Parts: sequence; structure tokens; C-alpha cells
Amino acid sequence: MQAVRDRVIMHPAVLRLMLPFGHCLNPDRWIFVIGSYNAGTTLLAGILRNHPLIGGLHTEGSFLTDVLPYPERYGWPRMWSQCFDDIRISAQPEEQWRAERIKKHWSIWFPKDKPNLVEKSVANAARIPFLNTFFRPAYFLYIVRNGYAVAKGIQRKANVRRWNSPYKDKGYPIEMCAGQWKATDDVVEACKSRIANLLTITYEDLTHDCARTLARITGFLGLPEIPREVWQKKWSIHESRSPIRNMNPPALGALTTYEIEAIERQAAQTLRKYGYDRPDKP
Repeated sequence: MQAVRDRVIMHPAVLRLMLPFGHCLNPDRWIFVIGSYNAGTTLLAGILRNHPLIGGLHTEGSFLTDVLPYPERYGWPRMWSQCFDDIRISAQPEEQWRAERIKKHWSIWFPKDKPNLVEKSVANAARIPFLNTFFRPAYFLYIVRNGYAVAKGIQRKANVRRWNSPYKDKGYPIEMCAGQWKATDDVVEACKSRIANLLTITYEDLTHDCARTLARITGFLGLPEIPREVWQKKWSIHESRSPIRNMNPPALGALTTYEIEAIERQAAQTLRKYGYDRPDKP
């Protein structure tokens, strides 16, 4: 039922009709979770939404407004790197109207009793300057995950048939998926020097030492720590429900030697940057 509701909401005509019910949204902090597809952004945003002082949207904010383009619209599910020019938004003054419209749309779904808002649209990595300029104060949490595992996850999870992708008949090649992971890091790296509030964490640290990693995050945000019972419960991420744990091993184990080599041709430098070693194969 939630999926049906979201599809109705995403229709441009419905979004236009809902706009008058919105209001000026001005939280204490705009918290943007950014990272590649399959990097742990859904898990991290879900944990933060359970903080007593943080609220969030029930789905990606790109789907809850009619002025944030999303890559699926262009036939590129989980692959914004292939339509970057279509989804990026400049930080020029003439784009302020767009930010105000987004805030009105989001206000309809934002919990009224929460002073801070967390938003997780993966394509937001392509428009960091826009968000940093018009959503103040903006805090960015960048989560990085093993690129070998991410590439395999993107390939497995991308619903290319539903969105009529150019690759709907055969799926994405693994090197394209690795390229998407690298593109995410490239755009974040390019923006770092111009962002006052950006914290980088890794999926591996989050799953290995959740308490310490979340304490880093709340310290960065200037908020009280997240109660232990929040992150110790079971979480539903995509088709899996379990306590927080590292899900890299199955993805790494599913890679062939050819796929590993293809990933490295695309993203070797970025893999080494974060210390992600080649998976062992028997």
C-alpha cells in the first residue's frame, strides 16, 4: 500500500494540487545523508530519523516534489552519473524559487514536533552546492562503502525494466556500476572545500562500531547521542530485516575475477584511497 501511495504522490498533477497545503519549512538543521546507491544511506537515515530531535520524510525527497529531477525519470535507476546534466541544479540566485517550492512540498510530510530534518535522496550528491546555498544551515553526512560491494549491489538492485532503461534487456555492466560509485566520490571531493559542515564516515565503521560512529555523527551535529535501544533493534533494509551488521561478504563473494578486474579498471584509485583491498577469490 505504501508503494501505491508513493506512486500516486509522485504524479506531477498531485504534487501541484498538494502545494497550497505546504508552509515555509525552517528546521534548526538540514541534515543531508549523501553517498552512493547501496552504500548504507537508507540505514543511516533510518537511524537518524529515530533520534528524538530529528524527523524525516517517509521516502526520498526527490519523489515528494516536482522540481527535484530524479534519474529514474530519464531511464537511469541507481545511475545518476549517466544523466548528471539533467539532475544537477546550480547554486545561482535564480534557483531560490526552486528551493522554496521544495520546502513547501516537504513540509507536508515532515513531522511537526521535530526541530531537525534529515533527507536522503541519493541523487543529492550531484547537487550539493544548491543544497548548501539554499538550505541553511546544511549538514552533510557522507557515507562511503566498499566499492566492490557497492558495484555488485547496484547491478543486482537496479530495476532497469521498470524504468525502461537503455540496459533493460541485459542489466548494467559491472564497470558502469563501479563508475557510479566513483562519480559519487568525485563530486563530493570537488565540493569539500566549499562546504562548512561535512562529515565522512564509512559503512564498515557504522556496522563494526555503531556506538562510536553514531557518537561522531551526533557530535558533528551538536545533538545528544542516539539512545542505544534505537540502533540495537532490527532494521528493515530493502528485502532484509536484521540487526545492524556488515553485509559486504555476500556481495564480495558473488563477484567473479572478471568483475573484480572490471571494477578496478574504473575505480582503482578511489578504492585505494579508502583502503579497500581486492576481494580474495579461491
